[in-house]
Amino acid sequence: MRHIGLIALCALVAVITLMPSCDPDNGGGRTILFWSFAKNNLEEWVNRTPEIEKKFNVKFQTELIAQSAFLQKLQAVMQEGKGVPDIAEWLVEGNKLTGDPKTCYAYPLDEFVKNSAIMKQVPAGRVGWLTINGHVYGLPHDVHPVVLIYNDTLWKEAGVDVATLKTWDDFFDAAKKLAEKKEGGKPLHYALPTGDGGLTDTFFMIWQQTGANVFDPTGKPTFTNDAFKAFVQKWLSWKETGVFASWDWGNFGALLKAGTLCSYTSPDWWVSQVNDAAKEGKYQFRVRDLPVYDGKTANTASWGGSFLFMPKTQKDKNYIWRMMEYMQYGNKELAALRYKNGGMLAPLPDSWNDAVFKQPDSRFGGQVLGELQVRLAKSMPSVNGSDVFWDAVTDFGQQFAEMLNKKESVDDGLAKTQAAVEKRLAGQ
Repeated sequence: MRHIGLIALCALVAVITLMPSCDPDNGGGRTILFWSFAKNNLEEWVNRTPEIEKKFNVKFQTELIAQSAFLQKLQAVMQEGKGVPDIAEWLVEGNKLTGDPKTCYAYPLDEFVKNSAIMKQVPAGRVGWLTINGHVYGLPHDVHPVVLIYNDTLWKEAGVDVATLKTWDDFFDAAKKLAEKKEGGKPLHYALPTGDGGLTDTFFMIWQQTGANVFDPTGKPTFTNDAFKAFVQKWLSWKETGVFASWDWGNFGALLKAGTLCSYTSPDWWVSQVNDAAKEGKYQFRVRDLPVYDGKTANTASWGGSFLFMPKTQKDKNYIWRMMEYMQYGNKELAALRYKNGGMLAPLPDSWNDAVFKQPDSRFGGQVLGELQVRLAKSMPSVNGSDVFWDAVTDFGQQFAEMLNKKESVDDGLAKTQAAVEKRLAGQ
């Protein structure tokens, strides 16, 4: 009887050993294909491959896809049904793969997001960039809160303490003093850079503070609304003061070092442009929140970034969601590592108390940049999205050039933009 009992026990153990794992995260050794358009981001995923493979019992295969070919290749493999990534990473700005659930490439994550405790902690203003027509399509990689970095030395030589300026009107009034010193008829010092492209760079960041959405919550264009019209008119009046320099990507740091550019609105990934100027020590730099716009309370914005999404052809959506959520937010050490290595703020509020965010920053006279960015991330304004948001940005940019050169009125430019965007939507 004892032998029979032993045989039965051994048989039971064998059955249990051969049974599939009950662990919902166990991928059973399957291959997970991951695409990214960003080389620097891909380095993080490659470095984390052993961690991800161990956590989910998968083979994690990464592939870098050129940004210029990303959407075309994704469309091709999805139509063919072969080589489709299980998870992919795409850029927030210029995003054209999400929108109508019936036609877009990405699967709407609404139910997953609704039931995710972690997603409730991600700043709503950041998730808003990936919410289109009420559907959430991705998990943001970073927050990218915007701060104002300024040359305290040159501003104070002009008689202005930037730390005391409350509104953008205050800022631009004070900037006239900064631009008074001229050489060859041109200012030696400029207050802010701009690319004059409409909803780009500095204009884009300050616009977010206004609450003047150019789409309503359902994704319909509202470019002719009074609040946006007022902002465009105000911007054009600021532009006429002559305090703007051209936004020069290649020489940005050199302009700061020379004292030509005396301040700039900066997401976390662009802060490092001040490094050489601060290191030289000729000028003292400081950092603060953004001045507010016309009685509004928003004192920051966001710009740039990437997100993870799930192609809508994915069959094992529950499993892939768990992987995505873990990859983006499951490792609590990520926030400190990303900030330490690249100065970028991950959307992991539970980790923002780490010591790395409390370190004095010598570039800014010992100010604690990390604490400021964390505080601003919590109050980031939201923006309404649309299927054609980034196409509409292009449409507005074309008309903005005409407004800037006084070839058409603000009313006419906005009306033409509205008509162009409506035509886009009608043609979908």
